[in-house]
Amino acid sequence: MALRMVKGVGNIVGLSLVRSFGGPREVLEAGSQRLECAGVRSALARSISRFEDWREVEDQLVRLDRVGGRLVTWHDETYPEMLRHIHDPPLFLFVRGDLEVVASESSRAVAIVGSRSPTSYGRKMARLLSAGLAEAGVTVVSGLARGVDAEAHWAALRCGGKSIAVLGCGIDVVYPSEHHHLMVRTAKSGAVVSEFPMGTQPEAENFPGRNRIISGVTLGTVVVEAAERSGSLITAHFAMEQGREVFAVPGPVGSRSRGPHKLLRQGAALAESPNDVLSEIAPQLARPSVRRAIALRPQEASVFGCIGDSPRPLDQIVRESGVTDAEAMEILLGLELRGLVRQLPGKCYSLGDAARSGGESE
Repeated sequence: MALRMVKGVGNIVGLSLVRSFGGPREVLEAGSQRLECAGVRSALARSISRFEDWREVEDQLVRLDRVGGRLVTWHDETYPEMLRHIHDPPLFLFVRGDLEVVASESSRAVAIVGSRSPTSYGRKMARLLSAGLAEAGVTVVSGLARGVDAEAHWAALRCGGKSIAVLGCGIDVVYPSEHHHLMVRTAKSGAVVSEFPMGTQPEAENFPGRNRIISGVTLGTVVVEAAERSGSLITAHFAMEQGREVFAVPGPVGSRSRGPHKLLRQGAALAESPNDVLSEIAPQLARPSVRRAIALRPQEASVFGCIGDSPRPLDQIVRESGVTDAEAMEILLGLELRGLVRQLPGKCYSLGDAARSGGESE
C-alpha cells in the first residue's frame, strides 16, 4: 500500500518494480540511486525513497480490519489467477468475504453486466442467465450497481451459487446505499473486492478501472441491455483486449439494445440462454480439486445412469434414459462441466474423472 501511495506509481510501474527488486519493501528501501539505475526517472525515485506516510498505511489497515477484510497482494496464492494475465493487474485487492472464492473461482467465473435501468425483459434475462450459470457451478461476477448487476448477483445467490462483486469505491463504502443487504449477502456467499483504498467514494473516474477487473477476473463477459456508449460496453471491450469471451443478449430495437447489437456485429457470441455461454466456455473451465457428494436431479440421474466406463453413443443414451435428444444434450453438457461425464469423438460419452473418484467439482 505504501508503494502504491507514492504519486507516479501505478499498477504497471509498481509491478515492474516489485518484480525487479523482489518485493515492495525492497523497492522502498532501495534508495534513489539504485532505483535510477533500474530505469526509474529521478523525480519518482526520490519520491519512493522519501516515502514517510506510514500513518495513512496504518489507518488503511485498521479500517480494513474493522470490516473484517483482507489485503490480497500479487504474491499471495489467493490472488485471482485470471487477473494476473491482464495488461495492468492491480498490485493488490481489498477483499471482504471468502478468499478461496477469489483464489479459485475466477477460473470458472463469468461476468454479467448491463443497464442500470433495464426493461422487464432485461431483468428477466439477467436472472435467467445468472441462475443457469450458477446452477452449473459458474461464479457470477458483476459490479453491484443498480439494474442488471443487482439482478445477476441476487439470482446467483438465491439458487445457492457464488458471486463476486467488484466495486468502484472502497469495500467499506456501500454504493448504491440500498444495496447494503446485497453487499453483505455477496460477501457471505462469495466476495466483495476493490483495488481502491478504504473510504474511497464512487467517483466517475473509478469505474473504467473497476470494469477492467470485472472482465479480467472472468472467462467471459455477458452484456444484457446497454446503450451504445456505456460502462457495460467498456467492460466488453476490456474483455476483448484481454482475450476473453464476449457475449451479447439480443433485444428489441431501441436504445437499450444498441450496445448488445453493436457487439454482435463486432463478433460477440449470441447469448439467449445459459447453455449458449456454457458451451463456449466449457473447454476453459478449470477442474478444482475440492470434491463433494454427487447430487443429481431426476432427469440428470436417468441420463447419468446410462453412462459407464466404456463409451456409450448418444442415441443409446437417449433410448435408455427416455429423454429427448435436446434434453440429453443439455443434461450431458451440464454433467460434463461438473466433471462427471467425458465427451468422446463420435458423440459418445463415458464417465468423467469426478464420477470415478466418487465426487464432483465444487
